[in-house]
Amino acid sequence: MTVADHLSHRRLEFAMRNRRSVGMRLAATVVVSLAAGLVVAEQPSPRAADEAAIQAASAAYVAALAKGDADQLAAAWTPDGDIVDAAGNLLPGRETMTLEKSVSADRPEIHLHEIRLRFLAADVAIEDGLVEIVPAVGGPLTGRFSATWVRHDGRWKLAALREARGEALTGPAALADLEWMVGDWKVIDEHPAAANAAGEPVIEVSTKWNEGKTFLTRAMTITHSPDAPPLRITQRIGWDPLSRSIRSWVFGSDGSYGEATWIRDGRSWVAQARAVMPDGHQTSSLNIYTYDGKNRCDWRSVPTHIGGEHVPRVDLTMIRKPEAAGR
Repeated sequence: MTVADHLSHRRLEFAMRNRRSVGMRLAATVVVSLAAGLVVAEQPSPRAADEAAIQAASAAYVAALAKGDADQLAAAWTPDGDIVDAAGNLLPGRETMTLEKSVSADRPEIHLHEIRLRFLAADVAIEDGLVEIVPAVGGPLTGRFSATWVRHDGRWKLAALREARGEALTGPAALADLEWMVGDWKVIDEHPAAANAAGEPVIEVSTKWNEGKTFLTRAMTITHSPDAPPLRITQRIGWDPLSRSIRSWVFGSDGSYGEATWIRDGRSWVAQARAVMPDGHQTSSLNIYTYDGKNRCDWRSVPTHIGGEHVPRVDLTMIRKPEAAGR
């Protein structure tokens, strides 16, 4: 081996040792960095206790809503806390909790989704999210909310609640809440003593979807006596794209006709109706349908036209026929 070869071999050996050393230092650095990351990940958030307290207070508030516990709801608010609802109404937080204290099977389910909590200061936090309300009857209602929580007397309480209504269903999808109408029904008078001398009329209603489920078709037959032909009424209920609302159009075999606009009001549907009778005079009324979620619907008709104050309110009950039960 020449001197040149010997020096070349020594330089190669040194380079290899240096490369191994660099590799070992790099590996050590990676390990230390990963270890440090694990330590950081395991460190609790400095707000962890407050976050848990607010989450617990929020869950308790939702539970109180579900139970209708007015005392617990009022206790969740600061003295001057307020609500701005989806319609823009300003309501005092503590003074609007008028729910009874009993548990009701008709109360809706309340679910919160997409919750985000952020702190503005040590004693102030904002909770944003999506609320889903599932009523006993009908489809779910959704909206967004923003709640301001403050530390008050050592506890996290609501100082403000802002609600925003979710996008309403349109088109045929808006009719989904009226699915319960489908079937055959018998109508009975809740006040048979008020019936005329000829006896209580027999009223039957049959409802079905059209082929594309864009309209509900209702057929009503009113029989006053076996000797007279029955009054037959047909009605179509559907989405009106011009008014962007649920509308209905009705025609009677006696030549009467009418129309109505339908709105959801809690557990009930309200049809604001106008009609033209065979002799040409016009009437208007509120028809309120409250479905029990099974096989019964209370139906009230309240006259609203001039002179209607002298017309008695009609209280009827629709009972689903046994062969259609369980729909």
